[in-house]
Amino acid sequence: MKRNVLYISIALIVIGIIGRIYAAQYTYVTPGGMIQDSAWLPIGTLMIVIGVLALIALGIQFAISYLGNRINR
Repeated sequence: MKRNVLYISIALIVIGIIGRIYAAQYTYVTPGGMIQDSAWLPIGTLMIVIGVLALIALGIQFAISYLGNRINR
């Protein structure tokens, strides 16, 4: 289960970064001064945030289990 979360979170981060790079290619300013960007900008950011939060949660879970095993020795 932990490996699945690790792989999924890494995949989310990578896809989010690729989406942000893709969005940066198609962002432009209209003559009226409005910024036009693709939907990949917020989607990519959301993927990166979810991936990082999953890695943090996995790290906290690992630290708690490691410390719990360390204390019980």
